[in-house]
Amino acid sequence: MPRTPDVPSPAPVPEPVKAPDAAVPDVSVIIAVYNAMPYLTECLDSVVGQSLGLDRIEVIAVNDGSTDGSGAELDRFAAQHPQFRVLHQANTGGPSVPRNRALDLARGRYVYVVDSDDYLGTETLERLLAMAEEQGSDVVLGKAVGLGRSVAEKAHRHAERADLYTSEVYRSLHSAKLYRREVLERDGIRYPEDLWFGEDQLFVTAAYLAAERISVVGDYDCYYLRRREDGQNITARHRTANESIQHIERVMRMVSDRVSDPVGRRRMLGRHFRNMVGKALIPAARVYGVDPAYTSEVYQRGRALCEAYWTPDMAGELSALDLLRLYCFTQGKFDAFAELAAYDPAEQPAELFAENGRAYRRFPLFRDPRAGLPDKLYDVTEKLKARHRLNGMSWKDGRVRLTGHGYVEGLGTGRMESRLLLRERATGREHRVPATAVPAPDLAADGEKRGVDLGMAGFRADVQLAVLDGGAPIGPGLWDCFLEVVADGVVRTARLGRSQGPDLDRTARASRVVSRDEAVATELTAAPFFTGYGNLSFEVVRRFVMPTG
Repeated sequence: MPRTPDVPSPAPVPEPVKAPDAAVPDVSVIIAVYNAMPYLTECLDSVVGQSLGLDRIEVIAVNDGSTDGSGAELDRFAAQHPQFRVLHQANTGGPSVPRNRALDLARGRYVYVVDSDDYLGTETLERLLAMAEEQGSDVVLGKAVGLGRSVAEKAHRHAERADLYTSEVYRSLHSAKLYRREVLERDGIRYPEDLWFGEDQLFVTAAYLAAERISVVGDYDCYYLRRREDGQNITARHRTANESIQHIERVMRMVSDRVSDPVGRRRMLGRHFRNMVGKALIPAARVYGVDPAYTSEVYQRGRALCEAYWTPDMAGELSALDLLRLYCFTQGKFDAFAELAAYDPAEQPAELFAENGRAYRRFPLFRDPRAGLPDKLYDVTEKLKARHRLNGMSWKDGRVRLTGHGYVEGLGTGRMESRLLLRERATGREHRVPATAVPAPDLAADGEKRGVDLGMAGFRADVQLAVLDGGAPIGPGLWDCFLEVVADGVVRTARLGRSQGPDLDRTARASRVVSRDEAVATELTAAPFFTGYGNLSFEVVRRFVMPTG
């Protein structure tokens, strides 16, 4: 019996694209409130005044048993604005329960979490939402401004796409971000209700790991993060040993279990080791005299975290001082750790000095026989940067003159020399040109304030491309420019050009003839150009000379 030929099924008719439901707000603003007056009024006013328009926002505020009139203030705003929904409940001891209750009720396509004593820039939600819609972002950070407290500035560099593992966004684990609510619901992301300290670190880390794309609005002051004058920020509350360390244990476990990428694992866990040193171990060391049991518990659990998660490649994620502290801690040198924990570099900056081509910070116990700590723990050579600026570029008689300034941070210019380094991109071949030191009056006053002589940080380098290669012309290729600075024997190298003076002409890209070879009718030309990162390079090309006449 003949087989019935296959008949293709009719193509499915696509579902018509539905217009957004007007009843669904674009953003649900979540606010957990506990005794936030008078700051609460400024917070709520900043939400009401959003340029996005209150008709596109819903506000869900949960009063967590306030006793200072915060509940009445919430009710006053709710009576004036139908977009406000206020819930009152008995105090739960932290922001997790009220935030989760608000998240369960949220209807917006996106969620934005605000602390009740902070406030927003007028265009914050409009800009964050635009970024999310344009880029398909699941999490969007907005530039934070610290009011009496520090913020992670590196985390808020403007970026349409910020990779979690290679960018600096993981420095920011404060809740104030725009989240795609669908992602939170899909992964069941909520605040841990048994934590009142560090709860945002677990929530934000989970959101980051669930996000397919993260973006940053870094060109507008979005969020104003306040340290209250009355000292009533929840983070200022007294903590037990368990409360000081348990959130770090849990977020490290989350990262370890869910991040297999070696760069991501190193950087994310390294961030939490920084936090452990600064927020758990140092406070524990400082209260040993009054509460040794507290210190003992934090130390014991901190050492367990080091044994479970620390790897040597994380050293670069810590400052030189914190790495020194952690070394003493892990080696059981608790007296040395206590002395380093008591040291405040802001009050007594550690001297920087150079010896045999290496730079060291004289932190406490440096070369102190009591502690027996190796010099390498104080070695900060690789952390020092060559600060530089390219101010001018000009051509004359086949010679290019570059001017600017350069110095090694923390080291003066009394015993310093600079060299221009040209490196061929394909082969790595290098040529060096000595630079002449010239005065840098714009830096001298600033250096004097910091106790560093920068009076001769200026440089002038004349590059004769026609004889650069041992008397022969430079070879064809792409040649990248670097500034090599040697201060007190310490050598640091920086790509030249990203930092530029106001009068530098970035548009000049005319080719200049470097040399001619009459025998084969060719000439060598060089054209300067600036890369996408603003760095200076030269394109050197050998070409035939067309006959004239």
